[in-house]
Amino acid sequence: MQVYNLSLEGLAAPPLSRYGTGTIGALWTEYRRSASYANLSDSSKRTYGQIITPVLEQHGYRSVVGMNRQHARKIVEAVGLEAPAMANLTIAVLRLLFSFAVENGWRSDNPCRGIRRYKGGEHGSWTDEDLVMFEKAWPVGTRERLVYDLLLYTAQRGGDVVTWKRSDCAEGAIILSQQKTGTKLVIPIHAALKRSLKACAGNGAHILTDAYGKPIQRRTLTRIIRLAVKQAGLPARCVAHGLRKTAMRRLAENGATEKEMAAVSGHKSISEVQRYTKSADQAGLARAAMKRIPNR
Repeated sequence: MQVYNLSLEGLAAPPLSRYGTGTIGALWTEYRRSASYANLSDSSKRTYGQIITPVLEQHGYRSVVGMNRQHARKIVEAVGLEAPAMANLTIAVLRLLFSFAVENGWRSDNPCRGIRRYKGGEHGSWTDEDLVMFEKAWPVGTRERLVYDLLLYTAQRGGDVVTWKRSDCAEGAIILSQQKTGTKLVIPIHAALKRSLKACAGNGAHILTDAYGKPIQRRTLTRIIRLAVKQAGLPARCVAHGLRKTAMRRLAENGATEKEMAAVSGHKSISEVQRYTKSADQAGLARAAMKRIPNR
């Protein structure tokens, strides 16, 4: 009927999904044509695609209507056996996809709601000991230290850091627009970061460049930190994105309010700020809190 109605209007029907009609594959195809998908940042589109591709390879022909919570849980558990972090991302993407199905009349409920996330399936904060070891192995003036300082002293995502130009640094701050959310931020340049920037003048318009002065990509930034961590003798859990959480943890431990931390990180909700700072030093924060009570 859709094809017939479009033909009456002189319009061509959109190409059908190779997975057939009413399937998870067809739902993904339809979602990619939607305004919701069009409004996503390029980085989110790439991430969603990477997460859903293996799911479609195994379950793309499964019926959307026939999918129940048990089916969804098994899909997630198959991923979680080897990659808990990827399993948590799979839950998020499937939940979003089936919310789209509900909104557009494919089914009346979302079978992916209520599926439990994996513990530890997130990038954790670096410890203070990790930071000391890294800084000892990679002194100011090295490329590895510059990447590290940019992540640690701005609390931004690697995908944003690689886009920054030296001209974005003005009046003691970095002026940026987050790719994922479009949030515009002005981040004061910390003294430690200022030393790194000064020590690594670079040979291009961007702050982080390759040997030819061209900007590096996010995967290159991730690889730089991964190799530097290995050479410094640090555990593999110390990853680039963990420095964003580390920055938030250190802000919390040094008395920053949740609104102040959100102003730095760009988080829209306080719950996200709390999730990023849950590894903050509880004992130290408790001592600071108790000192606020007057001694009568």
